[in-house]
Amino acid sequence: MNTITETGLLAGRTLRRFAKSPQLVADSVLFPLILLFLMLLVFGELVDQAAHGRYIDRLAPVIVLFSAAYGAVGTGLGFFTDLRGGIVDRFRAMNISRVSVLAGRITGDLVRAVLVAVVTTAVAYLAGFRFTQGPLAALGFFAVVALFAWIFLWLAVVVATSASSEQAVSGALNTPVTLLLFLSSGFVPVEQFPGWLQPVVRANPLSLAGDALVGLSSGGPVLLPVLFTAAWAVAATAILVPLAVRRFG
Repeated sequence: MNTITETGLLAGRTLRRFAKSPQLVADSVLFPLILLFLMLLVFGELVDQAAHGRYIDRLAPVIVLFSAAYGAVGTGLGFFTDLRGGIVDRFRAMNISRVSVLAGRITGDLVRAVLVAVVTTAVAYLAGFRFTQGPLAALGFFAVVALFAWIFLWLAVVVATSASSEQAVSGALNTPVTLLLFLSSGFVPVEQFPGWLQPVVRANPLSLAGDALVGLSSGGPVLLPVLFTAAWAVAATAILVPLAVRRFG
């Protein structure tokens, strides 16, 4: 088999394992949705008045991105289990390319992240979220989600190859994801943060990708947020992919 075929088969394995685990499906979908409706309940009216706009238009895209980043924790734990459980050794005995093993994991979980984003967006429609910029912008919306997820999936693989336990994997991934979420412009406008913290919030990849999603869904700047999100993805690829390949090898 060639690398593309191997990658496809291994990506399918990853998706099947996810679909067969009710706990993984629930963790990936329910927690972001609970957070969405909780934040709407607590801050919705307050932020609507302060920002003179609809809170759901900013909150839903950031929750969609959070679901992608949060799902990377499952990627790290799953890959750690594969490494310690012997399945990777079996792959190596079958003369499967090591690149295919990594690419299959990333591809499968990238598809999963986009599917979860679609479900999260569909439920957000119940809270008033809408696409108003046309079908191409809606497709671009999910392309940005995939680009954002790419960063965290490779980070998860790097963590899994160097961690000593499942708890270490979870801790190393949950902490930065949580910090990015609460230091983003999704919950409250940038102007509501202390002045010294605002540059950090603006440079946060979750804020940048969130701005891109807002522009693609309800209107606003698109080009610069997308370019900055792509810059984060390029930087992550340049650093994390070689590191993951080296550690896995």
